[in-house]
Amino acid sequence: MAAQIMFVIGTDGGGLEHPNWIQNLKLAVKIQEKANEIYPGLMKPIILRNSRYNQNLAKGATIIEIGATGNTMEECLVSMKYFAKLLSMMK
Repeated sequence: MAAQIMFVIGTDGGGLEHPNWIQNLKLAVKIQEKANEIYPGLMKPIILRNSRYNQNLAKGATIIEIGATGNTMEECLVSMKYFAKLLSMMK
């Protein structure tokens, strides 16, 4: 069994400058679409927040949450193997 994975994308909604947040979101959507195709159910919906979380410092910066309080470390590690394979397929 695998833990679910979720992207958390910061925006400029809190008033702080974050000019690349839409590009970060597009990257997360692209990865999520591929994940849904190859590993249905692995990804939770993307969360948008009005904070930057320092994601304004680099293009493609995101928060990736792996699992939740009900998951074991082993389930999270299984998810990361799937996620690593998924990222290796992205161009």
